[in-house]
Formats: sequence, structure tokens, C-alpha cells
Amino acid sequence: MSLRIGIMGGMFDPVHRGHLQVAEAALTALQLDHVRLVPCAVPNHRHPATASAAHRLAMLELALNDLNEPRLQIDDREFHRPGVSYMVDTLASLARQFADATLVYILGWDSFNTLPGWHRWREMLDYCHLCAVSRPGLRLASGTMNSEDADWLLGRQVDQVASLFAASSGKLFVLDKLEDPAASTQIRQALAAGQQQITDIPGVVLDYIRQHQLYTTPHDNA
Repeated sequence: MSLRIGIMGGMFDPVHRGHLQVAEAALTALQLDHVRLVPCAVPNHRHPATASAAHRLAMLELALNDLNEPRLQIDDREFHRPGVSYMVDTLASLARQFADATLVYILGWDSFNTLPGWHRWREMLDYCHLCAVSRPGLRLASGTMNSEDADWLLGRQVDQVASLFAASSGKLFVLDKLEDPAASTQIRQALAAGQQQITDIPGVVLDYIRQHQLYTTPHDNA
């Protein structure tokens, strides 16, 4: 059996328990060898990150060390590539590096529903499978996706993990195992408001945020 590698992108601004839950759910359900968490350097459809790349990497490292799951790993390649951080380019890079592996791009349901707005999004499936981690009861096209794009994806959906890995790329698997996840926007707002009890962030990350006085003012980032 070839190596199974999960990839999960995001701003991680800051990393929170929802990010970790999505990664762990896919890691277990798909029996992945490891998941690479890839912080975005230069986003395409939103404002830049509130925290610097160095702070976001440091918080992610603290969170993973605290979780003590060695199969969750940081991949900072987007910080070493100039220009906008398009995920299709990151996947192409990973496919070259791990030529014999099967790649699975993992994303939460809200991000999945924005997928048709991503740069060369259909080309992404030339390099990987998709795993959309949803809340129980949600189904394809229940969000903002138009019918043409939803039908294109629906034609690629499989219901069994074995069916997913029977192909080298191009399939969709929906994992409806996640309850309402945390959201970075609300967490940043809570931090800016000075809330003391914020349970959606690992304690070590919250300590780091306060030590470095991050997210102390309101910001409109998504």
C-alpha cells in the first residue's frame, strides 16, 4: 500500500481546536500515515493574516507538541514560495516530492463550499483526493456551491475509504464526524475584547498569544 498523506491548509491565525479536530478526524477515518498542516503565506481571497508568519508557525508548533500526535506535522513550504499561495501549486509541489504517495486534501465544510472560487480548483484533483469534513447531516451542495460545480464534484464522490484509495487522485470523500467547529474570526474577536476564558484554543497557544500581546485590537480578517 502506498503512503497516504493528508494535507490541510489554512491561515492558522491562530490555530484552534477546530483545526486540530478536522485533522485528527481525517487522520483516523482515512488511516493516513500523516497529515501535513500547511500555513498560508499570501492568501488570495482575504486580508493578510493578523499575526506574522513566525508567530503563526510558533503557535502551530506549540499546539502540535501539546497534542502529542507525531502524525500531525507542520509544512511551511508556502512561506518559501513568492507570490500568492495557491493551493494547486502547493499540491503540485507535494506530488513531486512524494511521487509514490496518495495525497488527500482535507478541508472543513465551509471552506469546501467556497472551493469553486479557488484558483484552478478543478486542477487540484489531478494531484489529490478531497476529504470534506462536515457536521452530521450536511450534504454536498447544501451551502453556496452552484449546481454545475456541485454536480461535477458529486460525480467524483465515493462512500467508502477503500473506494477512495482505489484511485490515485480525483475522488471526493465526505466525512460527517465533526460538531460545530471553532472559528478563527470569533476567537480573534474574543481575544481583542479581553475575554479570559477561551476554551477553543489550546492553553499553550493562549499563553503564547498573551505573552506576545497578539490579537489585542479588533480586526476584520475572515
